[in-house]
Amino acid sequence: MRVVSALLLAVAIQLADGFQIINRLATPQASSVGLKMTKHYGDETFAAQEISSDQQRRTLIQQVAQSVVAVPILGYSNSASAAIDVSSLPQVTHKVFMDIRISRRDGTFYVKRPENVEDPTDEPIYAHLVLGLYGNVAPNCVQQFLKYVDVPFDLDNPNPGYSTTRFSTLDTESGLLIGGISGLDVTTLAGGNVLQYKGKVIPAKLWLENTKKEEGTPPPVPHGRKGLLTHRNLDLTPSFGVTTRGSSSLDSSHTVFGCVLEDTNGFLEKVIDIPAMTSDGIVTKTSDEPVNVGGGTAIASSLFTAQRRVFRDAAKTFGDSRLDRLPDGKLLRRIEVTQVGSL
Repeated sequence: MRVVSALLLAVAIQLADGFQIINRLATPQASSVGLKMTKHYGDETFAAQEISSDQQRRTLIQQVAQSVVAVPILGYSNSASAAIDVSSLPQVTHKVFMDIRISRRDGTFYVKRPENVEDPTDEPIYAHLVLGLYGNVAPNCVQQFLKYVDVPFDLDNPNPGYSTTRFSTLDTESGLLIGGISGLDVTTLAGGNVLQYKGKVIPAKLWLENTKKEEGTPPPVPHGRKGLLTHRNLDLTPSFGVTTRGSSSLDSSHTVFGCVLEDTNGFLEKVIDIPAMTSDGIVTKTSDEPVNVGGGTAIASSLFTAQRRVFRDAAKTFGDSRLDRLPDGKLLRRIEVTQVGSL
């Protein structure tokens, strides 16, 4: 009975916090940007306009409500959804390659002479990934992702692209490897949120898919295996994640838009062995078990983590990036993308 009461109390707190966030998002100040400026980005012209129309705001509120209500109160049943046949995945409509490197413990990549190598196991690791995108399942996510792939290099007028991506976080609870474009941040301008990159202002849009699916449209892909590309629904930045194992807890807050087709040199296997700094200390490998928060039970830990994720997403939506600086799952190696392009 005490356990049931504790669960009901935790869910009530979740719902109360969710309604506060929804009320905040529903205010006119948060839904109107009021920009009247135009910026050129690559070969496209972005007209800064209202970030959240009425339809997009309703979709956003729905996503927040799902993130709060759909809490995995029974823990993470990864074993039930881990065995997914690759042949059952959606059709790949686009292919992208990424060259990635992992630094030594001291963060360096330079080539050492053989006589200067002190530890052969502490040398840079290089990997080549081929990514397949699901344009039929998540067309909006794929469209937004491709905007940052083939970005021409321009020293005088640089534009953000995935060629400067850093994978800095490995969420030890879900096993999600998170990467983002270096120097691209959310800021506030004229009462609305925009992206800022090296002095340039770019309109910020959520990668929300249309919730009203037409007949015959493939259903969303669950986060049931490693190597899936996913994006957090309430994230205004083009950051993306790669699953290192199945985690159904991501289904309510993320959208799968692709997968890793080829993984040269076993990048996904090596990255989970990299030490990561968490609020509880240093871990050397992700675990299939939920992280225990504050000495509580696994259920309480899951509720706490889901609530914290909602607050972080809301803070990003409002342009507050202070929570991003917390060392939650921060990798203690430099993992960088050196080259990216369409195939």
